[in-house]
Amino acid sequence: MQRPRVVAIGGGHGLARALRALTLLDVEPTAVVTVADDGGSSGRLRRDMGIIAPGDLRMALLALARNRPLAAALEHRFLRGQLEGHALGNLLLVALAEQHGGDFLAAVDGAAALLDCAGRVLPSTTQPVELHAHVAGRAVGGQVQVAAAQGRIERVWLEPRDPPACPDASKAIAEADVVILGPGSLYTSVVANLLVPEMAAALAAASARTVYVGNLTSQPGETWGLDAEAHVAAVLDHVPGLVLDAVILHDGPRDSGPGELLGTAVPSGRVRQVLSADLALRDPGGGLGPGHDPQRLAAALAGHLPGARVAGGGGPSAGGGGRSAGGRSAGGGRSAGGGGRSGS
Repeated sequence: MQRPRVVAIGGGHGLARALRALTLLDVEPTAVVTVADDGGSSGRLRRDMGIIAPGDLRMALLALARNRPLAAALEHRFLRGQLEGHALGNLLLVALAEQHGGDFLAAVDGAAALLDCAGRVLPSTTQPVELHAHVAGRAVGGQVQVAAAQGRIERVWLEPRDPPACPDASKAIAEADVVILGPGSLYTSVVANLLVPEMAAALAAASARTVYVGNLTSQPGETWGLDAEAHVAAVLDHVPGLVLDAVILHDGPRDSGPGELLGTAVPSGRVRQVLSADLALRDPGGGLGPGHDPQRLAAALAGHLPGARVAGGGGPSAGGGGRSAGGRSAGGGRSAGGGGRSGS
């Protein structure tokens, strides 16, 4: 029996948590990753080399890696000298791209082979792009600036406006049994992928069951003051015709960060089911850790993947099996700290 084919769309720490959750299930995972990051090591490499951002791709590869010693080495960030701040994994991707004549997709596939990844990692586009936004009536350019901007984000777009989708990413969505959006920064991780027109079209046309996983809290700047309903509305606004089969929202404690809980109320219409549960990570002492707990998230997602089971007998119960939000069915969760960017 073929394992369910699951595509996870996003970027940063949120996507990495979703991918770690999928490695705990008997599925064939594929990551579709934003390449608009312009901060940290990725931003420096983009400016120096004219390439797509490697950082979110690196994080997805490391989340799916079965070669854990190599993954740990590639997570290293240099502490001094001209390489200070660079992630070794980013440099590996740039080196492999040069060896393949600038073919970044071949570089990612090569890194996946070295890491013995449990699934494939694909950029949403192989063309360098820059994220732009209108925030409280003013134009803001660059992902870092968009994420940090104070005020309500009114509109986002990419420059160039019509970058081609990675054909393999579009094909993966067309062939998927389930597509997962999030968790992760709403505009800079999730929606950034949907701004590639062919990606949005592929998602709208897909026969797959589509699930949105909300963040644990709002994020200062990017989504300050937005509740769960506003997060879902932003996703749907960027994919005309899309119906979400399920929305998984956090219903549990708030961590010590500055964000606010999103709530669990989402109107019906283009959402068929709203699920809620506590999916926040706990540290060894029982306190709240940062982000989604991959095992709790796996337990929530398993209900949407026929035959999939969480390794180790199902893992911790997601809030006791989940609770219905707004009188609808149960079983999901969200990511602590709002997903967050990697600064990659």
